[in-house]
Amino acid sequence: MNIRFLIPLLLAMPLALSAQIYRHVDDDGRVTYSDQPHPDAEEVELPSPSVYEAPRRQPAPAPAPDAEPPAPAYQNIAIADPPHEGTVRDNEGRVQVRIHIQPELREHHELELLLDGEPVAGGRSLSYELENVYRGAHQLQVRVRDRRGDVVAESDSSTFYMHQASRLFPQRQ
Repeated sequence: MNIRFLIPLLLAMPLALSAQIYRHVDDDGRVTYSDQPHPDAEEVELPSPSVYEAPRRQPAPAPAPDAEPPAPAYQNIAIADPPHEGTVRDNEGRVQVRIHIQPELREHHELELLLDGEPVAGGRSLSYELENVYRGAHQLQVRVRDRRGDVVAESDSSTFYMHQASRLFPQRQ
């Protein structure tokens, strides 16, 4: 229904509810209802309309006085090493990962390190050694999780390239 027709209808409802209604039966037995009085018409008593009152909303409860205020968000969380778009050269597939976080990691918060979108390490340490990372492009990201496991903050994704010398071309490094 178009809103242009709905608004006048809603505005006219109180007038319709307060108007008198008349019932008239003509010579052929047809019943007609109208808001205009007619000779031989009788006034119809209408029941009062149903009205619903929504319950009032209760204000939100005040926080408990012993509850600790929410801590400010982490200002900076990033993968410090390997650098973004950097190349790691290691035939064993080892990668040293360092994480920069500011302010310091809060109590009850832990880090989760993701390699190519999959969790590979976690805890409170700011450095990790990954093993068996195969050659090619990879994505690193770190998340901060609270004691319930909810993600509180996360870094941008950082790309690095793993270079491993090939047995086919031993002279290349």
